[in-house]
Amino acid sequence: MEKVRVAMVGCGGFQRYRLGNLQQVAEAEIVALCDPTEEQIRLTKKAHTKLADLPEFNDHLKMLEEIKPDAIMIATPHTQHVGQIMDGLGAGCHVCCEKPLVTTVADAHKIIAERDRVGKVGMVSYQRHFQAEFRYIKAKIESGEAGKVQYISVLQSQEWLRAVKGTWRQIAALSGGGQLNDSGSHVLDIILWVTGQSVDTVSAFTDNKGTEVDINSTLSMMFKGGAMGNIAIIGDGMGWHEEITIWCEDMAFFVRDGKLTMVDRAQNKLKCENLTGGSTPDKNFIHSILGKVACESPFECGLEVIRLTEAAWASGANGGAPTKVTG
Repeated sequence: MEKVRVAMVGCGGFQRYRLGNLQQVAEAEIVALCDPTEEQIRLTKKAHTKLADLPEFNDHLKMLEEIKPDAIMIATPHTQHVGQIMDGLGAGCHVCCEKPLVTTVADAHKIIAERDRVGKVGMVSYQRHFQAEFRYIKAKIESGEAGKVQYISVLQSQEWLRAVKGTWRQIAALSGGGQLNDSGSHVLDIILWVTGQSVDTVSAFTDNKGTEVDINSTLSMMFKGGAMGNIAIIGDGMGWHEEITIWCEDMAFFVRDGKLTMVDRAQNKLKCENLTGGSTPDKNFIHSILGKVACESPFECGLEVIRLTEAAWASGANGGAPTKVTG
């Protein structure tokens, strides 16, 4: 295979962004667009004029049958992911899905089992895996140079309550949950992926702010390796702000709005700028299908995120009672 024939399931704003990245991958050939809303396909073709003649579908099953793509890339309402993933794998496609991968632990196991059965690449599009700053931290921890992870702290603030008001993201039947499993999914994933830690117990409090889904959440965590942590996801914020801090025995890493500073035990402070080694999930997906690289954001990453998220939801529903992360 010299080219991977890719069909797009969902043509909303983020998928249009993704198409820009995908068109930079020489081995990718985009072969079809699918969305139940004609207007979204029209806007996609307007944004990417090279795709003007692509076949259009409002039903992904019909698209799979007629086009027979090698791979699909999914960016649709969250609760639709599991069915579309299963359909894609069943049709012999490799699958890359936007976050959150699924909205229940049971569904995560279901799609992992199907991926393994058919022997295809299954990826969840966590782009931070391919950002040089996070790869730098991960390398320092994996090599042992940073020492044992001791504490993790995350603050994410967005104007999510107002920004997505009236959209499917605040309809529980479509989103499957609120800010914790939407934008919050990124920070849950990256701290687990970078540190290699797994959460043992979580105590969480959530506030829906009068909506169907969680808007503000705070989590306190104990990790299996003995580390502690806290996460605050604020969907009723004043614009975008993010802080990620990882304290290890010999190094601490401070990521502030995407910029990384490292401090060592001797209190040397290094601003980690112009780091190399970044990429995109789109490139990794195509190249992993071709056997050039390993998939660096497999379905298992989505499983770890929903395991923690589901336990946090359960704790929040039970007044913050400590809850084991299982499944």
